[in-house]
Parts: sequence; C-alpha cells; structure tokens
Amino acid sequence: MNYFITGCDKNTEWQLPWFVKNFRKHSKAQLVIADFGMTTDAYMMAQIDADHVIDEQDTKGWFSKVGTMWTATKRFPGGNYCWIDTDCEIRSNPDDIFTFIEKNKLTMVVDHPWTINGSPWTRQSDVGPWYNTGVVAFQDRPGILDIWYKEIRENQNRYRGDQEALYEILNRDHMMRFIHIAEAPHRYNVLRLDMAQDRVPPKPAILHWTGRVGNEEIRRQISDN
Repeated sequence: MNYFITGCDKNTEWQLPWFVKNFRKHSKAQLVIADFGMTTDAYMMAQIDADHVIDEQDTKGWFSKVGTMWTATKRFPGGNYCWIDTDCEIRSNPDDIFTFIEKNKLTMVVDHPWTINGSPWTRQSDVGPWYNTGVVAFQDRPGILDIWYKEIRENQNRYRGDQEALYEILNRDHMMRFIHIAEAPHRYNVLRLDMAQDRVPPKPAILHWTGRVGNEEIRRQISDN
C-alpha cells in the first residue's frame, strides 16, 4: 500500500485545502494527515478530506514531520510512504516517486540552493550535498529514520529544523549518504529558489513554495480559485 503523508498546525492549516485539492486531482493513493495542533475546524475538515488522521504533538514545528513518519510506519506497517509538506503544489501524479525507493534508505531530492550557496543557519560541510526534507519517500522503517527521530527527540534544541538535523547526521561519516540516502529526480521537489534561479527540470511533479514569498504564491493561487 502507498501512503502519502502531510501534517500541519494552526499556523499552516490554511494551506491544507489547497494541498488536498491538488493531491486528489493527481493521485488516488492513501492520504494521511497528521495533527500538529490544528484548530477544531481544521481537524474536522482533515477527517473528511483524508483517508487517515493521526495525532503527532510530541515534537514541535518542523520536527513533527519526523515523528509523523516514524509513527506512520507503526500505524500502517509494511507500506511505502512519502511525506510531502503542505506548501508543496502537486502538479502531476507523484506516485512514481515510489519507484526510486531503495531498501533501508530515505529517498530524497538534493537541495540545490543550499548545496550551492550554503544554509543561512548551518555551517557548510564538504562531506556531501544537502537534501530537502519537504519530500521524503521510504519503505517499511529504514534505520536512518530511527536515527533521525532519536536525534530530534534528544537534541531538538540544537537545530533550527529537521533538515539541519539530518544534514548533521549525514555528515558524521563520508559513507552515511551512500548507506542511507537514495536520490529522487529533481522533478519531485522543485524549490521556490530553484524557480527563481532558473533551475527547473522538465515536467515538474511537485513545486515547493517555501518561505514568505512561497506563502504569497499559495495565497494567490487560492484566491484565483
């Protein structure tokens, strides 16, 4: 069974109807929505829109997605899973990302802007590229997911977000990326900065509208519809 997973709190729940509409237009896979602290109205809508709703409030902010992915593997064992942030615009069928899954690895797209220019918040390493955690696919429960989840549970205050935590984990050894990461084609997570820097692959399946400027674009699309 294929599961796509997303989640939000009261600050980002406004994106959820837009996300679900685009998702349902292009995929018939199971949709799991995680409650990170939504309002009652948004939670009730999630119960209508999703195939499954799960609670994930043990961690905060961006860290909640890692807890959700870990929980989903226990709630729906033996599946294929793909986390997608709610600020991602599904442009075509995302199901093919599961063909790029490798056993016991996380399948992700290189974060080209941060790999090229560095992160504003984290020291750049020469060990390997950044991976953007807005889209993460995997099968069963790979060991790296356990490591990532344990790291944010024990050291959450060290990091700005889950992507920074994973980057530090992968930098612990030159073999970590080879052992734990499978790369998906760029079209499955095209960042807003990729678009701004003219780095868009043909036929993107997922456009990732990050940050304040991305929120403005999502609001524009909502108002136009």
